[in-house]
Amino acid sequence: MRAAARIRDLPLFAVLVVAMLGGHEATAQEDFRSLDAGRPLKVTDAYPKKYLEWEFQFGLQGGWTEGGSRSLGGAFVLETGLFRNFEIGAGLQVAREDDGASTTNGLESLQIQALYNFKHEGWTWPGLAIQAGAEAPGGSDLSREHWAWGADLLLTRSFANLLRVHVNAGYGVGSDVDGGDYWRGGVALDIPMGFSSRLIMGDVYAEIPVDTGPTRTWAELGTRIQVSNLTVIDVGLATRLDEWNRGTGNIQLVLGVSRVFGIGRLVRVPEYPDPSIR
Repeated sequence: MRAAARIRDLPLFAVLVVAMLGGHEATAQEDFRSLDAGRPLKVTDAYPKKYLEWEFQFGLQGGWTEGGSRSLGGAFVLETGLFRNFEIGAGLQVAREDDGASTTNGLESLQIQALYNFKHEGWTWPGLAIQAGAEAPGGSDLSREHWAWGADLLLTRSFANLLRVHVNAGYGVGSDVDGGDYWRGGVALDIPMGFSSRLIMGDVYAEIPVDTGPTRTWAELGTRIQVSNLTVIDVGLATRLDEWNRGTGNIQLVLGVSRVFGIGRLVRVPEYPDPSIR
């Protein structure tokens, strides 16, 4: 089987795996206030997945740039709460670019990340977590040339039930061919909309090269809607502000869905009177 055919089959394989796992009794519940990176915000919150909770995420991002070029990207991610306060996840990104003269498709990257929450939110302290991850090249014309690494400090602070503020700050390591090392960070807000299990959210995010090069900045706005106990959908808009400053208009539409599930045989609950999960 050719490499291109295998790439096209990866999303279908991921969906089939989740469908088979989802056939077992679900023991998890989705949180519509979670911020998943890239759907549509780059900033994420400081809370890991619940212990032994699994979540499948799918994101689709279509972009338009002044001059006629178009792009389309898809992300497939699987995450789980491996231990209490600790989650791991892995995913892949596929991409399609059309410059008006030709179209290029390919696997953009393979990713793995881990998050540890070492401070729960309290009366005086925000929630604090550390996230680290790595990104491998996909081997296509659209992928990066070399591996990349990064780590971030994540902060989340709630103000009653009216507002949450999220701050991310970190450092990314990349080869000179892929743009080199850079500092990165952003600020996000999310506001719940009454009792409807939905929220609006927005952020501003920047990547500042350590060496020479322009600062890359994004602004994003979106909404998340919980459609069932297990499923959340989101939609939003994103734009590169620094490209507008250089006279290149651009806009991206971001769509996504998250579905959580549990695998009953992985959870052992002792008999009464000690019904704790082990």
